[in-house]
Amino acid sequence: MEEWISLQEFMRRKKVGQEVAYQMLHSGKYEYEKTAGGRYKIKVGGDTVPRARYEELLQENAELKTKLESVKLLVS
Repeated sequence: MEEWISLQEFMRRKKVGQEVAYQMLHSGKYEYEKTAGGRYKIKVGGDTVPRARYEELLQENAELKTKLESVKLLVS
């Protein structure tokens, strides 16, 4: 189940301190939003990936398909 939690709850669940939590968020592994008040809302659960990561994977997939087709032409 997907849910949005606070930074404090994220730190509690992951058993990490504030600096490590910030590093985890900025690594791109977790999707988060910063509210107008400056608080973090972090998406956890579910089977989704951040949009930026999805776009990276699509690009990588397209590049690999192109390389595979080139190799197929060279071999045949």
